[in-house]
Amino acid sequence: MVSPRYPVVLRERRELAPNTLELTYVREDEAPIAYVPGQFFSVDFRHQGEEKSRSYSAAGRVTDLKQNREFRFAITAVPNGAASGYFFNAEPGDRAKISGPFGALVLPRVDPRRYLLVGTGTGVAPYRTMLPELEQRMQANPQLKVDLVMGVRTPAELIYGGEFEAMARRYPGFRFHACYSREMPVAPAEHEHAGRVQVVYENLEPDPERDMVYLCGNPQMVDESSEWFSERAFSAKNLKRERYKFSTF
Repeated sequence: MVSPRYPVVLRERRELAPNTLELTYVREDEAPIAYVPGQFFSVDFRHQGEEKSRSYSAAGRVTDLKQNREFRFAITAVPNGAASGYFFNAEPGDRAKISGPFGALVLPRVDPRRYLLVGTGTGVAPYRTMLPELEQRMQANPQLKVDLVMGVRTPAELIYGGEFEAMARRYPGFRFHACYSREMPVAPAEHEHAGRVQVVYENLEPDPERDMVYLCGNPQMVDESSEWFSERAFSAKNLKRERYKFSTF
């Protein structure tokens, strides 16, 4: 079944980090844009006279998604990328089309004992949408644990990091791990690490009998991490993955 395409209008754009924007679209007919936290939409736009399509995870932090009226996503500039050329020059009022939602990178009805949420760059967007739901679940079940691991090159690229840190301060069962592959902060905090996301895996002591792992972002990270967890007896039932494709055409 083909998902219908809806005309949308850019309402807001803001800079999250150097070369990273957050764009907010609303439907022209002002109808709700409902989705489940972790899902993505396809966005159609015109580039050099041709119709193009790219997929982006919803990044909005919304409590009532059934009545949600916007599609918010984060995009990082790619040199010579068609999507970058369009969205980084888009202004409020510009139009596009979306279809969706799609994807199965969502929370199950029954929680495991712990979630391991791993993302690089804008790959943490799905986890940001999950924060309201995770907060409700942790309030209902104080034994539920969440480890969110985010990988970026430098501290300036740590989008939504303040929100994840705030969640960790409110809930002892929620831990945030920031990994920097190129540049560490001048005075690193306890939750900040040098290297790629893989540097914290062993210390997290993943257990396929109790944990559910989510991987989202750079394709190389997703493939390498998927192999790492698969070697430790994780399988499709407790290892979910979403790879971002970086297009330059």
